[in-house]
Amino acid sequence: MRIFVSKFGKVDEEELHRIVELMEECYGRLEPHEVELVDLYVFERSSRVDAFLARESEEVGVVSAHFEDSFFAMHDAWRGTSRIVLCVERMEALPRLVQEGGIRHEVGHSVLHGDLRYYILPVSSALLELADRFDFPKGYATNLHYLVSIAVKDYEVSRLLTGRSYIEDQLAYARHLLMVSESERLSWQISRGEPLAEGMCLVSCLKALSCAVPFVLGERYSKEIERSIRENLSYLPKKHSTTLLDLVNNCFPSLGRDTLSNIDCVAGLTADRIVKPILLGGNR
Repeated sequence: MRIFVSKFGKVDEEELHRIVELMEECYGRLEPHEVELVDLYVFERSSRVDAFLARESEEVGVVSAHFEDSFFAMHDAWRGTSRIVLCVERMEALPRLVQEGGIRHEVGHSVLHGDLRYYILPVSSALLELADRFDFPKGYATNLHYLVSIAVKDYEVSRLLTGRSYIEDQLAYARHLLMVSESERLSWQISRGEPLAEGMCLVSCLKALSCAVPFVLGERYSKEIERSIRENLSYLPKKHSTTLLDLVNNCFPSLGRDTLSNIDCVAGLTADRIVKPILLGGNR
């Protein structure tokens, strides 16, 4: 397979060489797969990444909101082939092991989800039924479905990489995702009392949890990762954190190999167990 590199801004050649070597090693270990080429976009600055993603979203017609603004590594297939986007400025602030875990995570996405059909997704019928019942905008259902799809695909990648013995870096990456930012805490506080906003906040928690699930299932790191998960959910009311944990611990491990079916399954459970109870409570 071939990696086509595009640089935006001043990117150190030695660092770029390290990134490409890391990706090539990972593609080798993940064989057999059908990836023949991948576009690698490396940005020097966050501002240039944000501007690029905003322009791309407009050009290809992305209708969901932007949820990746703080990520240092991203994958998409909006142009029909896999593209991995890295931001050096964001990477430099992180430990090397987290960087490696994130880069390999995006390689995993290109192996499992390097097709446009994993990005142009029909909204789950369960979420559309909620939209009709509670009369909220279809755009809200679209955003919920997108968040669910992110979580499902991230779980599938984490399952793939840990199954190929990428342990230390994926554990570091999962722990990084489980670190709660002040903006996340503030978002929850602002959303309190607003059922739609609360539902969105809770569903957005699934991404970090999904990457940690494979470690919960194992014996060696289960206690460590469970502690990180508890810390991640500590700012939420007990009833909500319990619901989220039940969903990821009981549903994700049973998911099969069909990504689209997995997304539809989790979307249905999310609608039934997370969103609907909040909306019902908000209408009393």
